[in-house]
Amino acid sequence: MAGYLDTYGVADRKRAQIIKRVALFASIAAVVGLLLFLVFHNFKEKRIVSHFLDTVRSGNYQEAYQMWGCTPATPCRDYSFEKFMEDWGPKGQYANAKAARVTTIDSCGGGVIETLEFPNTEPFGLWVDRGTKILSFAPWPRCPGRHWHFWEFIQRQFS
Repeated sequence: MAGYLDTYGVADRKRAQIIKRVALFASIAAVVGLLLFLVFHNFKEKRIVSHFLDTVRSGNYQEAYQMWGCTPATPCRDYSFEKFMEDWGPKGQYANAKAARVTTIDSCGGGVIETLEFPNTEPFGLWVDRGTKILSFAPWPRCPGRHWHFWEFIQRQFS
């Protein structure tokens, strides 16, 4: 015959196991979610800059100019197609798009700054507007204010 106290504490032990499992799964989900956010947060903007550089490499300057929100028919007020060709064309200072290297990526509110390095030039930033997906030269070399640069931190720790 079963005793009165044989099941004493069983329910509490099961409840504690359930709480531990829920806390473990929630922690794992939070870490996975954070990692996915860090990896894919600027994914579209990275692809835009990559597509732009591929377009310049292939010599399709009209399409590359359109990525700046400009067309030869309706050029940008401050960045004409002639100036674009001086910068990105075959004889421009950024003509060697194959040697371009993205060094840093900063999220700045409504846009992303991707710092590019070309041989024999100073690094500069390309701004990708998050809303319109239009390229332009970045107004700052890095985002103003204090930001935690996660990937740079990790690289410093393991290099």
